[in-house]
Amino acid sequence: MPTPLPPDWIDRLALDRAHVWHPFTQMQVHEADPPVPLVGGEGCDLLLANGERVLDGISSWWTCLHGHGHPRLVSALERQAAKLDHAMFAGFTHEPALELVTRLRPKLPANLRRAFFSDDGSTAVEVALKMAFQAQLQRGEQGRNRFGALRGGYHGDTLGAVGVGELENFMTGLFRPLLLACERLEVPEDPRREIEPDLTGWPERIETAGQTLIAFFATHGPRLAAFIAEPLIQCAGGMRMWPPELLQELRAQCDTHGVYLILDEVATGFGRTGTFLACEQAGVAPDLLCLSKGLTGGTLPLSLTWATDELYGHFWGTPASGRAFLHGHSYTANATACAVACASLALFDDEPVLANAQTLGKAMRDAFARLAAHPAVRQARSLGTIGACRLVDPATGQAHAPEARFGWRLHRRALERGLLVRPIGDCLYLMPPLSTPPDRIAEAAETLLDLLDA
Repeated sequence: MPTPLPPDWIDRLALDRAHVWHPFTQMQVHEADPPVPLVGGEGCDLLLANGERVLDGISSWWTCLHGHGHPRLVSALERQAAKLDHAMFAGFTHEPALELVTRLRPKLPANLRRAFFSDDGSTAVEVALKMAFQAQLQRGEQGRNRFGALRGGYHGDTLGAVGVGELENFMTGLFRPLLLACERLEVPEDPRREIEPDLTGWPERIETAGQTLIAFFATHGPRLAAFIAEPLIQCAGGMRMWPPELLQELRAQCDTHGVYLILDEVATGFGRTGTFLACEQAGVAPDLLCLSKGLTGGTLPLSLTWATDELYGHFWGTPASGRAFLHGHSYTANATACAVACASLALFDDEPVLANAQTLGKAMRDAFARLAAHPAVRQARSLGTIGACRLVDPATGQAHAPEARFGWRLHRRALERGLLVRPIGDCLYLMPPLSTPPDRIAEAAETLLDLLDA
């Protein structure tokens, strides 16, 4: 049984129940199963109000990069907030934004030279979609009023981002009448990422997938403004790991058909896949790149959309030309968030962050090799510091019925054992802070095995 809450939190939970609407939640659930009170974070752990601590196995929705409360990030926040907390970015600029661009640009593909600031992953994607569409218009391509995307993708929850995400699920389908026109391409999962890969027929499958991709562009290419994809792994789509060869072919087809390539590295960037950006592993550079989540190490909201000079050039003109990109946010380039992002990037230069990510990746692979032997686990796989598997009913080998809420029950039981996991449907995954000690991943695997046994 979990440790009881202190009395003052009983009243706070009543206040929460009376007034707060939580994300991704049927609020009726919290009547009997209230949210878990947090009072702090320390390294790779979250501190609960009942005095317990749990391993943040999902990096607080994939944002917490270096661990909670990293002293250098906290110090940067304090210093900058005391100096200039925030100012409008239209008509002004400031040192933290310029330092961030200077620090980040050498780590990106060389063709990306223009940075547009916004607030979070969804807005970074919205910016990219609008830029691509407007650029096509302003270079004389009047008929490019559709987008391409991968089936099973997820790019955020604002309407433009939803429009290029997967519609055939419980989150987004009802908004179909309000959404962008989008053509979707299915790519196979890459069995080479699995712990026990079955490569029977794989050369033929990937060849067929490449031909399907080529045919997709032959049919839809002339009408597409841009194609958007999460490189190598579709995270919210169930940690679907797809082949780098198809990302290379996607780049080639976009070039052939005059389509801008948008890569959404909101979740995959900053070392999560073992390299600073996932697209590095395929040797692919996009026309537009979306970054957020780990940009500030999970401390404050901030995002960037990077573009090429070619695309930027289509917006150049006099004020009367109507070519400007008329988009912005109240907190665009928030000075405090930019300063924290600079501190986060400095850690990549001053400490062996990516080397630690490689070590963590090996621990993740070993942990999911342990999980793969359990009869309730299928398709155990890993990519960099991300590990995932499918959960099934061991008696039938089939996915649990949705009404059984198996993933939610596993999530709550794991919290009682000191581990935060939050399955996506039947996908159980771990994506902890890059600073997580490898032995904590081994402990997490043992905890999950015990829970699956129970």
